[in-house]
Amino acid sequence: MLQLALGVALGISLTEWLVLPVAPSVGLGLAGVILALNLPRWAWLALGLALGAVRYDLWRSPPVQTPSSTAILRAVGTLEPTRSGYRLLCVFEAPKLPTYTLVYFRPNVQNLPDYGDVFRIEANWRRPPRFRGFDWARYLERRRVYHIATVFSERQFTILESGAGRWQRYFSAARQSLRNTLRSHLAPDDAALMEGMLVGATGDFPPELREAFHKSGTGHLLATSGLHVMMALQMVYLVLRGTPTPFAGRMGLVMLAAWCYALLAGLRPSIVRAATMVSCALSAPLIGREADSLNALGFVGALWLLIAPHAIFEVGFQYSFCAVLFILLFYGRLLRSLKTLLFRAVRGIPLILQRILEKGVIPLLSVSLCAQAGISLVQLYHFGYLSFLSPVANLLAVPMAYPTLAFGFWFWLSQGVGVLPVEWLCAWQKWVALTFSGDWVPALRNASAPVWAVIGFYAGVLLLAPEPPLGEAQEN
Repeated sequence: MLQLALGVALGISLTEWLVLPVAPSVGLGLAGVILALNLPRWAWLALGLALGAVRYDLWRSPPVQTPSSTAILRAVGTLEPTRSGYRLLCVFEAPKLPTYTLVYFRPNVQNLPDYGDVFRIEANWRRPPRFRGFDWARYLERRRVYHIATVFSERQFTILESGAGRWQRYFSAARQSLRNTLRSHLAPDDAALMEGMLVGATGDFPPELREAFHKSGTGHLLATSGLHVMMALQMVYLVLRGTPTPFAGRMGLVMLAAWCYALLAGLRPSIVRAATMVSCALSAPLIGREADSLNALGFVGALWLLIAPHAIFEVGFQYSFCAVLFILLFYGRLLRSLKTLLFRAVRGIPLILQRILEKGVIPLLSVSLCAQAGISLVQLYHFGYLSFLSPVANLLAVPMAYPTLAFGFWFWLSQGVGVLPVEWLCAWQKWVALTFSGDWVPALRNASAPVWAVIGFYAGVLLLAPEPPLGEAQEN
C-alpha cells in the first residue's frame, strides 16, 4: 500500500510539473504499464503512477468559464468563519459548471446558507488574487476554485431549497455551538486557541498567535491530527470500559467516535488519516488479521489522493504524512536508544523519577523528535524557518494537551462550567508558543530548501530506512 501511495503522489506531481507532447495521463499511464511489466517488484508503484496521472489530469482540466452575474449555487461545504465574516464552498447549478466557487459573507449578513442549501445569488465574480509570498490563486485553482464573490447584504441571495435535515448539518450546528460557547465565556485569543485545539484552527485565528505556534514547533496542536484523535478516543474507551459492552462493540463504538470527531473537525487530511488508520488498526483483530501501520498509512494516502489529488501540494497533508511516516519508521529504535542512555546517566536517582522519565518523558521526546525530523525539510521549504528547540517546546506543551481537550469538551458540553482551568491551560499553551518563537531561539531563519533536496531526502528515507518489525509498527 505504501508503494501504491508513493506512485499516486509521483503521478500527480509529474502531471503537474512536466510538459509532455501527449496528454500527461496517457504518457505516464503508459510508463506505469511498462514499469509494471518489466519490474514486477515495483508493480504497485507503477500502478499508482498511472492512477495518479490519470486522476489529476481529469481533476485539473475543467474549462474555465466566467458565470453570469446571477447564478444558482449549491453549498457543498459548511460555513467557515474568517476575519471579515464567513465563507462557503459551493458548486454551480445554473449555469452548470464543473468548478467550485467560494462565496464570502460580511458579518452583518443574516440567515446565511449552509451545507446542502440551494440559493440564487447576484454578485460580481472575480478571479482569486495572487498575494505576495503566497500564490493563493494557484492554491485555489488546484482545488478547482476559479471564481470568488462577496455578499454584502441579504438582498443579494435567496434560498431556493433548504438543506436542513441533512446529517452533515448536525455536525455544522455542533461546531457552531462549540464556537458560540467559547466566544461567549472566554477572551477572544483564548476562545480561538481552544477552538483550534479541539477542532482545528479556523480562518479567523489571530495571525500573530498562529505564527508563534508554528515557529515554536507546536503548530500541530492547532490542526486536529493523530494526537487529538488518540486522546479523544482514550477518553471514549475509558468510559466504555465501565459498561458491559462486548469487545467487538467497544471497538465499533470507538471507530464511530473517531469518524464523528473527524466530521466535527471538518474532515481535514490529518484527522481523516488518523481516523482511517484507527479504523484499520481496530478492525484487524475483529477479522483475525494483524494490523500493519505502514500499510494503513499507505492505504490512507492513496485513497485520499485519489479523492482529492490537490492535497499533495498542501502543507497540512505533507506535515501529517511525513510526521507519521517518521514516527512509524524510527520511534521504536529511538525510544530504545534514549532509554539505554537514560539508564546509564541516571543511576542513583529515586526510582519514581526514573519511572516518570522512562514512561513519560522519554516516549514523548521520542515522538516529538521523530515528528520534527519528519516535517523539518517541509517546514524549511515552505516557511524558511526551523527551530532547534521545538522538541523542548513540545515537551512542555504536548502533556498539557490532554487536559486541555478534556476540559475543553467538558466546558462545551456544560455550556461554560470550568472557566478558570480552561483559562490557565490556554495561558500555558500561549506562554510556550510565544516564548519558544522568540528571536533568542536558535533556528534556521530565511533559509530555503530547494524542492529537489526535499524530494531527494524523503525518497532516500523511503529507500534506505529499514522497515520496523510488524509488532513494533503496531505498537506505535
